[in-house]
Amino acid sequence: MISLELASGWRSPPQADSLECRAVIDLQSHSTVSDGQLEPADVARAAAEAGITVMALTDHDGVAGVREATREAEQAGIQNVPAVEMSCVHRYSEDLHICGYWIDLEAIQPACDHAQQERVDRAKEIIRRLNEHGVDVSFEQAVEKAGAADAIGRPHIARAAGAGPDLGPFFEEYLVPGAKAFVSRGWPSAEEAVRLIHEAGGVAVVAHPYWDVKDPAQVRDLVDSLARDVGLDGIESFYPPHTAEQTKHCLELCEEFGLVPTASSDYHGPTHKTFSRWGAYDTYGLGEPRVPEKP
Repeated sequence: MISLELASGWRSPPQADSLECRAVIDLQSHSTVSDGQLEPADVARAAAEAGITVMALTDHDGVAGVREATREAEQAGIQNVPAVEMSCVHRYSEDLHICGYWIDLEAIQPACDHAQQERVDRAKEIIRRLNEHGVDVSFEQAVEKAGAADAIGRPHIARAAGAGPDLGPFFEEYLVPGAKAFVSRGWPSAEEAVRLIHEAGGVAVVAHPYWDVKDPAQVRDLVDSLARDVGLDGIESFYPPHTAEQTKHCLELCEEFGLVPTASSDYHGPTHKTFSRWGAYDTYGLGEPRVPEKP
């Protein structure tokens, strides 16, 4: 655990095997390796400039930017926890996310490679369906927006299709679950994602549960099953779109199942419509976020 003091004055007690410092933590961010706007080093630089002292670059299914972000973070006097955000499927969500912290980058790479191939195959199928609905876009155009085929995602496809700066309407019509061109992920399952993170020496935290699953009973069942069956380690409890009630529920689940409550602003870049600021989450005075301890 890392000692934390926020604007409210909370402080968690330092432990012998922890960093002996007060910290402002933000454990999810994205670079151009996935769907972020900035290069990995620039993400770390932005975190430091915003006053974050412990960050994590959690690109989707990719760790190519972690070392670069870590070097820049160290130069700026902050810490970057080696991490990844794995996209997966669950019976309650066709697009669930599990963050892995303290991972061994080489050990997680085969899983990332597999996931990236799944991403490419999925993108091609999405584009085929868009074409069927009269949307003029090609796989090559989407790759150009992404910078590389293995980084391609739905935002890149939307931009290539001319969706404009506000991707929301295009997503709603074509790219969210149940929409005209949506294609569900096929691998890994949430359980497999947790196991892969553990096998890579990491700690598995379900990301923004109320972003992906809306019903409280389903959120509880999701956490219960992952904690019981595969040893889930934490819940990203503090998150910008989470309401006070949702945050409270996440914290109650952490208490019930002995999980670590983490926090993030899900930083995607300075002009991102939804996630443009570091430290943007609200604690609502309900508790304090923690950094999972390194296994």
